[in-house]
Amino acid sequence: MLRGLARNPAARVDVLLGVLRTAPLPACQGLEARRDLPRPLQDVMVEHPLRDVRSVLAEHPGVDPGIRGRLLLADPDWRVVVRAFGSPDQQPLSDHVLHSLLARIEDVPPEALVTVPELYAELWPAMRYDLRLYRLAAKHPDPRVRRHAAAFPRYLDDSSRGALMADPVPEIREVIVAAIAEEQRVMQPADLPDHHCHGFWAVLQRPLSRALVDRIVASGDEAALYFVGPNPSTPPDVVQALLRHSAAEVRRRLAERIDLSREQLLLLACDSVVEVRTAVSVNPGLTEQQRADIDIDVTTVGGDGHYGPRRRCRHHDHAFVDERVPPLADAMRWASSVNPLLRRRAARNPELPSSLVTSLADDPDLGVRVLLALHHPDAPSGHLLRCFLEYHGCGREQLTELARFPTAGVAVFADHTDPAVRRLAVRDPQADPELVEQLLCDPDITVRQATASCRRLPHARITALLGDPELAEHAAANPALPVEQMRRILESAPVPEA
Repeated sequence: MLRGLARNPAARVDVLLGVLRTAPLPACQGLEARRDLPRPLQDVMVEHPLRDVRSVLAEHPGVDPGIRGRLLLADPDWRVVVRAFGSPDQQPLSDHVLHSLLARIEDVPPEALVTVPELYAELWPAMRYDLRLYRLAAKHPDPRVRRHAAAFPRYLDDSSRGALMADPVPEIREVIVAAIAEEQRVMQPADLPDHHCHGFWAVLQRPLSRALVDRIVASGDEAALYFVGPNPSTPPDVVQALLRHSAAEVRRRLAERIDLSREQLLLLACDSVVEVRTAVSVNPGLTEQQRADIDIDVTTVGGDGHYGPRRRCRHHDHAFVDERVPPLADAMRWASSVNPLLRRRAARNPELPSSLVTSLADDPDLGVRVLLALHHPDAPSGHLLRCFLEYHGCGREQLTELARFPTAGVAVFADHTDPAVRRLAVRDPQADPELVEQLLCDPDITVRQATASCRRLPHARITALLGDPELAEHAAANPALPVEQMRRILESAPVPEA
């Protein structure tokens, strides 16, 4: 019940503070699920003695940038600091906070049990979406910060690289010159570890010498050839030989090369294995007519036919941001392709004009329709509902969290055979109270739980459900639960064991 109160959208600040004070760990579990964290609650959480509480605050999309800055610059536990490094769905930090954070990292104490290189290894990827960080690091007054920036030239733009190569500190100039040279160095057989490991795969994704390529081909290591095939440095004659390799996965990876000749593309387009044909069908070297002639199987893409986004930004109306969003010009061109896989790529772009949104909403491919629903802020409400009814893969429930997902009229699904669709009925603001009551007896527990959180239930019924072990948490999360009842739950709650 305390966990339910913590995520109840109607819970007042005093109730949320009471839950946090009474049972911090259940409170954390509930607060994670909230779309918002009231500022007075954040003010208490940032000073809370339990690391778990501060960690939840650090990672929450609704955390105030100033509060997050306090965690980054003053929290005594570096595990909390790392959690506060951030994600794209959080509000951006000020230059001052980023500037000060870089300086703080350099002074990490020994008792923190984490090293400066380890912190940078967490920081750079976490903030790769915020290019200001690298600019600030390259021009930071602390030479220790500039030295670490110089060691990672792949994260720097040309201006930042130039500034470090002209740095007044000789060691920094030496570090970036050496780092750039190492990035460009061609890998030799001696560079490849003797067994498969992180370093093994990292080497194979760098420029490869002919000697190293020949060694891998001779070894017959199909896992290694998986990376050698698409590597731009692989010699043309090796690419030609791999086109007829016995392993379909090796041939499939070759299909990703953008330098394949017309004859090589057509050879892969006629491959006996559908996964190979499917992979080459999106190669930019093909014409639309050639794509149309390829027999592909779109259900094999991704291994499970799911179209949901790889990464979800929680608690935002447009909460589905995919790292593979194509440039608008490419998306507009692909939107009319005969290949549904290219149309799926186009559907990921949230800036598509309304004319293309309309056409893709009626696309014959389910994947195109679902991706449009997940990614485009102007996807019609009816389209979102249609996708939910037709699609059963990853990302389906995320459709219902979009601001444009319809609620009016969905009570008609109360008798649907799919429990996920029956759950929609309790979202209808005009649902008959008797119908909602009936859903409390649904054979599916998830339907009963959703109904227990329905604000259309009478207050007395919600209160009664607090005594049901299966539904108590969901009743406590019901926004129609009277405030007086919320306070009574707090007053009577035993303090859980840590």
